[in-house]
Amino acid sequence: MHERDEWLAQWSRTVTEVERGYELTFDDYLNDLDVRHALRVIEEHHDQWADLLELDTRFKNASFPSGRCVWGEENAAAEGWDREKHWYYWLLPKKQGLAFEAEY
Repeated sequence: MHERDEWLAQWSRTVTEVERGYELTFDDYLNDLDVRHALRVIEEHHDQWADLLELDTRFKNASFPSGRCVWGEENAAAEGWDREKHWYYWLLPKKQGLAFEAEY
């Protein structure tokens, strides 16, 4: 299994967790978003592109805009992230567990 296959499988698990209600911590959520960031290597011509688009749509439907980068605006500026290209860093789960809420 290639690394990107593992990342796609992890992103799929994360999307399912967000849809059901994200019960892990905010720190875990940040790590899960970094997995999505790593998946940017899957481009339109790649055979996994359709799978990624479907997962992204599900994630967006189960999330809401946070109003700011979840990693913080300083980190966004330092990393060169923007709201359009790195949209996943500006979303939060609609359903959050107690551990998540305690940290966020």
